[in-house]
Formats: sequence, structure tokens, C-alpha cells
Amino acid sequence: MKASSLSKTSRFLFRWILAIAIFLLSFSFAMFQGGFVSWFLFYGLVVVFLFSSIIPFLSIIGLKLKRTVTESNIEVGEVLTIDVIVEKPVYTPFFYYHLSDTTPETFVSERNHQLFSFSFDKQLMLSYEAKALQRGVYQFNETIVHANDLFGLISVKRTLHSDTEIVISPAFYPITNKKALFAYANKADHFHKGLHDDVLSSIRPYISGDRLSKIDWKRSAGVNGLLTKEFETEEDQHVEIVHVAQEVDALEDPIQYEESIKEAVSIHAAFIQDHVHTTIYVYNQEWIRTFVTFNDWRHSLRLFALINPIPTNDTTLPHLEKDQGICFIVTPRYSEMAIDVIRRNVSHQRRVFIVTTEALSQEAVFEVSKAGGQVFIPQYQHTEDRQRGEFYGA
Repeated sequence: MKASSLSKTSRFLFRWILAIAIFLLSFSFAMFQGGFVSWFLFYGLVVVFLFSSIIPFLSIIGLKLKRTVTESNIEVGEVLTIDVIVEKPVYTPFFYYHLSDTTPETFVSERNHQLFSFSFDKQLMLSYEAKALQRGVYQFNETIVHANDLFGLISVKRTLHSDTEIVISPAFYPITNKKALFAYANKADHFHKGLHDDVLSSIRPYISGDRLSKIDWKRSAGVNGLLTKEFETEEDQHVEIVHVAQEVDALEDPIQYEESIKEAVSIHAAFIQDHVHTTIYVYNQEWIRTFVTFNDWRHSLRLFALINPIPTNDTTLPHLEKDQGICFIVTPRYSEMAIDVIRRNVSHQRRVFIVTTEALSQEAVFEVSKAGGQVFIPQYQHTEDRQRGEFYGA
């Protein structure tokens, strides 16, 4: 038994022994004294004790729980402020409540409990901070309420439920070598300047059924007939980001494994911030493919928070639906599975870049080049301390 729980039990037993001793002394005094006052004191003490014993059972009737958080999506290492509000009926009697909010094990929290003495307030609010230590999706759902009697002898417990989901996403960093990251500078410049989804490709004669908004009125003025602007479609400029990591990577070096996820999020953020839509492939029990635009950025963070390593006996590769484009394969270290993913993407006529958190040997770089891929090394604003990036407008 832990020292704290032993001390708590000792105090509880001491209070009961003291209460019993007081009852015995008052009863003995009434018996030997035999007067009205002495018996009045004894029965008055009994009435107060019975009244105090009933109140905790009445105090837990009609309680309702409401929980609010400052952010439902935060990064690893950030602090979350949680407000727990317990509503009670106006005329519910109580001496004092002890509120304790249950936090997941991966959160560090202090003062997530509080003692409330008697008041006429309809709402009791507990506010505290919790720091997220590990990525993932977590639930805050239980708040424990202890209603106590006047003397601390009886405690009635009630568990209130209110589900609150918190997404803890990996931290990401600002990438400085974006020109190399985009790997197609003309489109990168376009997105930096205009932030449009379509890139003008060519001009052709007007065909019945073309939209009026696509007619180039300026060029049409100097020729006979109307001219229509053609744009590169989203399929022509799509970017894919694939995170590949096996169980052995997570077991042998968990820090490097988590860093690879941060690398993937950082690359993803660099494209999204410039309104370049991307498709991400992550593994969570199975391969999950999601097309992400600027507006669904928060949804993609949930997918990165839920990434799992690929089981050792699982050799399935992400399902590719389109040809051409550019693909970034992010992995903790060189592996045969990563090479297989490179070959598969190259066979679909894609430019393939591999990003590893572990420095590649010359032999590994040669194998990547032989498979048709290239090595991309992201550069961050602060390489040593790797300050986090900020995402504006998400």
C-alpha cells in the first residue's frame, strides 16, 4: 500500500474513532448526570449526526456536467486549459464537494481537483491546465464528485460523464528551402503570388458550351472569334506525401520514429500554407488515403496523430490511383519497403523524393537513385532547437 493511501486511511479511521469516543462520552455523561440538559445534549448530537449523514446522499441528486477546452486540436508539448462545470439544482443541500477531473495518462496536470464549501451558487467550476506529452486522440470523459458530511465521516461518490475529444498532433517546423521542396518552381512562384488553384496552360478557339468566365476577352479583341483560356487541372499538379515506418523502426528508436512523423507534417504544412492541395497516405491498422485542401487542414492533423507503424509481417503498399505528379516518401531510415514504394511510384511516372530522419549512407543513396528516386533534405529555420512552425488561417 502506498504511503499516501495509508495516511488517508489512518486519518479516516482516526475521525471515526474520535466520533465514537465523543458519542460514548456524551452518553455516559447523560447516564450518570441524569438531568434534562445532559440528555438534551446527547440527543441533539444524535440529531445533528443523522442530519449530517443524510445530506451527502441528497447532494449528488440532479448533478450535471459540462466541460469546455480552449482548443480541441493542439500540438505535443502545448498546454490545454480545461474548465469543468458542475450544475446542481438550486435547492440541493450540501456541506462541501470535492471535484476531481480524470485526465489521460499522457497528460501532465496539476490542480485537477478542488474542494467547494457550501454556497448558493448553481454552478461550481473547476479550471486547470494539462500538458500533452504524446500525440494521439484522447477522451476526457469522467469527473468524480465526492459529497461529504459535516464531520468528514461519510463520503458519497458519483461519477459524471461528458465526452470531450482532444487531438494531439505532432509538432511541425517551418521549412526554409521551399524552392527545392516544391521541385517545380514555376508552380511554386504562381502559388506564392496569386494563391489560385488553377494555372493558365494555353489558349484555344471558343467552342460552344465553354464557360463565359473562361473567355479571354483581351486576346479575343484582336482576332476573329473568341478565345478560351485552358487551365492545368488539379490532377496535373497533385502532390502526394507517404509516411512509411515499420514496427522495428518504432521499437529500436522511438524518438527517430516520432521525428519522421514531424517531418511528414512539416512538408505537408509547407504545401498547404501555399494552397497546394496534397494527398497523404498514412498507416493506421490499414493504409488510409486522404485528399487535403487548405480548409481541411485540421482533419489531416487527426490522421497524423493516429499514425501507427506497419506490422513486420505486413507487406502491403499504399494504393496509387493516379499517374504523374510528385511524391514525397517520409521514413525514419532506409528500408526495403521504402525502396519498394519508390519503385512503385516511379512506375507511375512520378517524381519521387525520399526524406529520412537518419542520415543515409552512400550505398543507400545509390540504391535510392537506382530505384529512380531522389533524396530531399528539409532545412528548418532553426536546425538546432527546431522551433515550431505557425500555421496561419487554418
